[in-house]
Amino acid sequence: MKSSYILILLLCLFIVCLSVSYLININKDQSEPILENGIFWMVKGNESINRFVTTPILLYHNIDGEGIYSLQLDTLKSHFELFKNSNIRIIELSDLVSILENPHPFPEKAIAISFDDGFLSMYTKLLPLISEYGYPTTLFVYTDNIYHRAKRNLTWKHLRELEQNGIRVECHSISHADLDALSKEGTREARKKLFEEIYLSKRIIELYLKKRIKYFAFPYGRYNIEIIGLCKDSGYERVFSTDFGSNVITRDNYCLRRTHIKRTHQLRYIEALVK
Repeated sequence: MKSSYILILLLCLFIVCLSVSYLININKDQSEPILENGIFWMVKGNESINRFVTTPILLYHNIDGEGIYSLQLDTLKSHFELFKNSNIRIIELSDLVSILENPHPFPEKAIAISFDDGFLSMYTKLLPLISEYGYPTTLFVYTDNIYHRAKRNLTWKHLRELEQNGIRVECHSISHADLDALSKEGTREARKKLFEEIYLSKRIIELYLKKRIKYFAFPYGRYNIEIIGLCKDSGYERVFSTDFGSNVITRDNYCLRRTHIKRTHQLRYIEALVK
């Protein structure tokens, strides 16, 4: 008889514990800290996700060039027409960063546009297109690809003109090296190279363009925790990967996602991304 009472008591305690746990979980903040490799991460729980709180960053490269990441000018123009006809708001990366720090839904669907590397077509073809549509755009350049005088490459003079006409220049390293591979080498030479690729590139662009460089795009989209830390130490406000997906404005992430646009992508694919 005594054992039956104990069993019933334990069962009651178990039910009470489950009830308390349920009440706590439905009312607590939706973030939960976990410890991994000595670093605390905040893991988000369920949250309301819709198109007005998610912002895709589209990543383009060249225009009328070679390779899967080079689009024809007419194709790029059809993308811009799609944005215009769909009432898609084109925002600067700085606008996205600002709203991450003070989250609130956009009044309309918004996207950001970025280009990587710094091909001459940014001056000869993208600039006239931006002048026509008035879309703010960010160009991430690596400094070895920028010249003082050149006929087939961008020059610092070109970059200054782009800056004056709605195309913001930011950093993409010195030589477009694989920073993740350099980080894993662990040698003194590799550490020096990382310093140059991440910090020195920033200072070079700042000196030539006489502006503060705030953002860094990882070459090949490759990065790790150490590289994230080096970018923070170098003074970058945000870094940009090639991880697929939109950026949720209720998550103030330091590393933001960008979606590669390839020449094989049909217009309906672009429409699905931005709508």
